Amino acid sequence: MTRTMLKTAARYWWLPVITGLLSIGLGIWCLVSPDTSLPVLAYTFALVISAVGFLNMVFALLNIGSISGWGFKLLVGVMEIVCGVWLLLLPEASMVSAFIYGVGFYLVFVALNAISETILYYGDTKYWLAMLLSFIVCTLILAIIFLAGPLAGAAAVWLYIGIAFITFGFYRILLGVKICQASRRL
Repeated sequence: MTRTMLKTAARYWWLPVITGLLSIGLGIWCLVSPDTSLPVLAYTFALVISAVGFLNMVFALLNIGSISGWGFKLLVGVMEIVCGVWLLLLPEASMVSAFIYGVGFYLVFVALNAISETILYYGDTKYWLAMLLSFIVCTLILAIIFLAGPLAGAAAVWLYIGIAFITFGFYRILLGVKICQASRRL
């Protein structure tokens, strides 16, 4: 990341932190409330994913031309909003099925995006690269396990989703911290 790109991105370091906190909150909720009905979780997920999409769009739009890959971040934000609104508009019976598979594919997509983002921006600092990638690889593995058998066991569904959201949330928080720290060295 160039100095100019880092300085611009550093002004908005808090946006990845907020998305990380939202993801961790959703993950903890999945773990502590497995008895909560699936439709409630599906509606909550739809609202949270829409909020995260909005924050990703804001981050991308505030960094137009300042950071490489801002267009892809904008696309991810738009996709998250579209998916969230789509889930909210589905009838409850269809929403539950769409939610189960949607969460798995969403986690795979954001994990792959985060891996490329991490390598692109932080390839020069091995400690941060290893730490960020460890959270994302964990998220990716849990999402793939979940997609391999999402209906196999209700307890496992909550466990995989919850832990995957928590690891993704930690990644986003660390990303924001890394951007903030790197900007101070300039």
